[in-house]
Amino acid sequence: MSGLLLFTYISFFIIFGVRSSPLERNVSDSTLTSLNVPRDNETESCCPCLRNITSSTEIHNNPIYLPIIHGTTWKCNFVGNKLMRDDYHYSPGIGSHKLHTRAKIWNEARKICIEEGGHLAIINSIAEANVLLNLFNRSGPIKGATYSNQILLGIHDLYAEDDWVTIQGDSLAKSGYNAWTDRWGGQPDNGGGIQNCGAMLDDGKLDDVACNVPSAFFCEISDV
Repeated sequence: MSGLLLFTYISFFIIFGVRSSPLERNVSDSTLTSLNVPRDNETESCCPCLRNITSSTEIHNNPIYLPIIHGTTWKCNFVGNKLMRDDYHYSPGIGSHKLHTRAKIWNEARKICIEEGGHLAIINSIAEANVLLNLFNRSGPIKGATYSNQILLGIHDLYAEDDWVTIQGDSLAKSGYNAWTDRWGGQPDNGGGIQNCGAMLDDGKLDDVACNVPSAFFCEISDV
């Protein structure tokens, strides 16, 4: 009889002890927030960001489950209480950015950024321009680009010539950064009458480029 009781106790401990592991219970715990990710017309709740955590000690003492969403590992941003992709460079107060070194035309680049949960990068400050320039300077070779010194951004004048706006519809003045390069006599110049998309050059300044010329590009996930 004592052997049976011991077996029952051990079984009870294994079942409920494992189920109460922080990594297993966090998904339904009230200290978590969920990120809803659509997949095949359904919504899956996947996320592990802890609420109401303010100190590095609390963060260190709470195990974090890193979910894999569509093949990409994400991690928690405790400032914004949301997930961040591990293939993006995160800058506090600025946002997360990724340099794609396989060249695409502007519209294809725009779609890729949306698929990654962001948008073509919009520079809002000199600080952000410096972040992007640093990422570019540290990158490997650009593949398939006509010009390796330009990186596509989320700006254009496709609606009206010389009326430069972001892909979110804001003027460059409102977006906070309209530093055009002074190369080639000053930009933008709509060279050849076909330069209606915007890019950053290797000097950190803006240039107008042809939308159908493959270039490297920056994607951005805003820090909001």
